[in-house]
Amino acid sequence: MKRSPKMVLAAGAAALALVATGCASGENGGQPQSDAQGKRSLSFMTSEPKSIVPQKDPGSQVGMALCANLMEVNVETQKLEPLAAQAVESEDAKVWNIELQDGWTFHDGSPVTAQSFADAWNATATGSNAWQGNGTFVSFEGYDELNPTDGSEPSTDVLSGVKVIDETHLEVTLKAPNADFPKVLSTNPTCPLPATALEDEASYDEAPVSNGPYKFVSWDHNQQIVLEKWDGFKGAPGFSGGADELVGKVYTSVDPAYTDMTAGNLDMIRNVPATMVDKATSQLGDKVLYKVSIGSKQQTLQIPDYVDELKSPELRKAISLSIDRDAIAKSLLKGHATPSDSLVPPALASYVEGACSECTFDPERAKKLLADSGGFDGTLIIESNSNSDQQLVQAVAKQIQDNLGIEVQQKPMLGTELSERRNNQKLEGAAFGLWGWSYMSSDQYLSQYETGGDGNASTGYSNPEVDKLLRAARAEQDETKAASLYRDAEQIILKDLPAIPLFIPTDYGLHSECAVMNDVQGDLQFYRAGYGC
Repeated sequence: MKRSPKMVLAAGAAALALVATGCASGENGGQPQSDAQGKRSLSFMTSEPKSIVPQKDPGSQVGMALCANLMEVNVETQKLEPLAAQAVESEDAKVWNIELQDGWTFHDGSPVTAQSFADAWNATATGSNAWQGNGTFVSFEGYDELNPTDGSEPSTDVLSGVKVIDETHLEVTLKAPNADFPKVLSTNPTCPLPATALEDEASYDEAPVSNGPYKFVSWDHNQQIVLEKWDGFKGAPGFSGGADELVGKVYTSVDPAYTDMTAGNLDMIRNVPATMVDKATSQLGDKVLYKVSIGSKQQTLQIPDYVDELKSPELRKAISLSIDRDAIAKSLLKGHATPSDSLVPPALASYVEGACSECTFDPERAKKLLADSGGFDGTLIIESNSNSDQQLVQAVAKQIQDNLGIEVQQKPMLGTELSERRNNQKLEGAAFGLWGWSYMSSDQYLSQYETGGDGNASTGYSNPEVDKLLRAARAEQDETKAASLYRDAEQIILKDLPAIPLFIPTDYGLHSECAVMNDVQGDLQFYRAGYGC
């Protein structure tokens, strides 16, 4: 039985994904969490963002708090629900009709209209703007005209596949059918923008105005970003958290953030390294640990096709076989991660146990494949985000070096620099990274291996057969058949191994007693935290 792509607004409020309690205490570890006026404030760890505009930095927690999309993924059920949309529907999964809810406004009071979405999508999809969310619109009709491959200026500034019917209606035509399209509308690059955003882009970047549950207050660069709860938010009750104020404190690595938390000067940390979990529970107690049970994260080594000395599939397989994932997971990671054996995590329907036959530990076979590939005389560079677990990167590097007998060099850097190097194909070697879904679909992982696909700049991998299978999988409205097509595509990709699966980390965060988190929250979205002091 085929699943209809038609999505309509469900009656009643969305299920809440937060807990707000009423503790009498106004302190946490000696630090008052409310100001003299009784403002309930929660702080969270962030790195200095390149931008806090959602279209320019889709992964920003600040951007997530500022923006409200047409659709949202319920963090409790992982099911898709309307947010700013009244209805999103299609008969063929190619031409989509979108109806907005009435009465939504931006933080400055200006109305959110169909044109607000169209203008934002056109600007994000224009390649010359170099906004990070650009790849979200690859599937839209007219994207190619806004992103000429010969380096010339685009002949238009609008997506031909986006038509404004009236103030509350949009029609979107895709290049090919995509049953996941309503899920795409839940991602940050599809947020609306007010007219002021495009009239004075530089000023807007420093003080963005959007339509989400929190509004911008201030940005002290390399220090902190302050957001304030917005009373005019039109989303379901409980979509935003219990804090009146959110303060994103800027850190260059997780260690000083953890030190601040132990001193009572920070409320929330996401993506806590497995190597820190036991120390945190020992020093701060079990109650500080927050576990996300969705299982959406995966750690990989991405290997760019444009780095000539790493192009050999045999070399890549040798690197993979030289890594003793079980040993690292049990010792360094203390059992807080499991070895990955697929390009998709086990939570997805297309997952097949042992799909990656070269993701086992076999140093003898690794050495043979290395010899078959012609050997490796240079230095294997592993670039990584300095905010991620450098002990883990070091352990992986040491395994490769010891078991293959090749030189390996770590190259940590700020996340913004690593993203820029990935997006502009400037990587010198493999890139260690954490990948997770924006919505639950195998396409979120495999589209990065499609020619010109979302995230494909990281590896530059291209295979026409893979492209064909991924397009067919997206068009298939029967989820079982789609999963089968995704599996077929994955098997082809694994023969070339443009990315080496490493670990499925147990997704942890830390929170103070004032920040109350619910175990079902998908990505530790700080703006949904309850206030418990």
